[in-house]
Amino acid sequence: MKALDRKLWRDLRQLWSQVLTIALVVASGVAGFLATFSAWDALAWSRDSYYSEARFADVFSSLQRAPLALRPRIAAIPGVAQVQDGIAHGIQIFIPGVQDPIRGRLTAIDPRTPQHLNQVTLRSGHWPGDSASSGRLEVLVSAAFAQARGLKPGDSVQALMNGKLQALTVAGIALSPEFIFAGAGGSPDVHGFGVFWMHRDAVAAAYDMRGAFNQLALRLAPGANEDEVIDALNRQLAAYGGINAYGREDQLSHRMLNSEIREQQVMGTVLPSIFLLVAAFLLHTVMTRHIGLQREQIAALKALGYDNRRIGLHYLRMVLIIVGLGCALGVLLGAVLGRWFTTLYTQVFIFPALHHRLRGDVLLATLGVSVLLGALATAQAIRAAVLLPPAEAMRPPAPGRYRPSWLDGTSLGHRLSPGQRMVLRHMQRHPWRSALTVMGLAASV
Repeated sequence: MKALDRKLWRDLRQLWSQVLTIALVVASGVAGFLATFSAWDALAWSRDSYYSEARFADVFSSLQRAPLALRPRIAAIPGVAQVQDGIAHGIQIFIPGVQDPIRGRLTAIDPRTPQHLNQVTLRSGHWPGDSASSGRLEVLVSAAFAQARGLKPGDSVQALMNGKLQALTVAGIALSPEFIFAGAGGSPDVHGFGVFWMHRDAVAAAYDMRGAFNQLALRLAPGANEDEVIDALNRQLAAYGGINAYGREDQLSHRMLNSEIREQQVMGTVLPSIFLLVAAFLLHTVMTRHIGLQREQIAALKALGYDNRRIGLHYLRMVLIIVGLGCALGVLLGAVLGRWFTTLYTQVFIFPALHHRLRGDVLLATLGVSVLLGALATAQAIRAAVLLPPAEAMRPPAPGRYRPSWLDGTSLGHRLSPGQRMVLRHMQRHPWRSALTVMGLAASV
């Protein structure tokens, strides 16, 4: 083993408490980046793929009642590519043994007609049949509500539909891109709010909506102006009690999902950055003191023929080992936390599949930023070390600029501040407590 290698491992053993503290803080920053961005990626990727598969609409509108004959006029609006009408009403749900009030949304579905927009995905069971042929009212239940209430195909619930109490049989469990986030008033409420799909003929008969609709979804043509389409649609529906149409960005489920994705982006950038900046400060403090106390060793190495490049690389390797240890721990912790975050999201956002993945570009960017910060934080101290003439290094620092104390670590003549000395003292005496304290302070910021 080369002399500089032996010195490197000896220095790391002597500074084990500081090395451990800094590595843990670096690991916290790396883990934060990877966990939050992998959770963000899982949500965004699942959203885009599901929207594409289920043909999620671009514009939505609700109204009182309009005849089906109005559809061709709406389809003729410039910029409209597809039109899908529907029937939906709010209902009250009663489950045997449950006293809590439960609200529901009853939506018409016709298994005989293919859905062009907002396609409902059957997860288990079968499609609801017409009550005239089956002799009972069958419904599909949203997956989140069914899981929360323990409902499965074959179970029965009661619903207050248009003032009449009706018995409903669960035919299957389903998903829809309109209700990835299922809740009322912007709050997730999988126990108190459920979505139910019933055969369109049965819904129309219960609410006197034969030959009519009260819900509308549009898909825009490429290049269409959404605002112009919405204005034209509002004019068409004004005579039928139309409520202002809105685009996808204002659709409740999409808005809540996008809000969470944006929050993940912000949290995944700000909070881990604080950890890495704190780690950079600690690394700067430790390396400044360490190099300052090795003035005579640096002079001896130069006298023995070691050039500036080899000495600089020696201290840079020390920095890279500390940062690398933190990165390794951070990658492992980030993968575990990312999967945990993804599991938590499955309780709020319901997708056919929500898979966690650790993207290579995110991993490389996180590791690159960590290494770059570590190198920049210690660049000044390393540069001063390699540029110090051997004769000057053998002399003690000038009086008044250095106090002979083991806590005073210098950067080649520049003593540490009282705050830096206090940090070093605490790191040396209590490495684990120091790491936890620093991580707590960074998280609170």
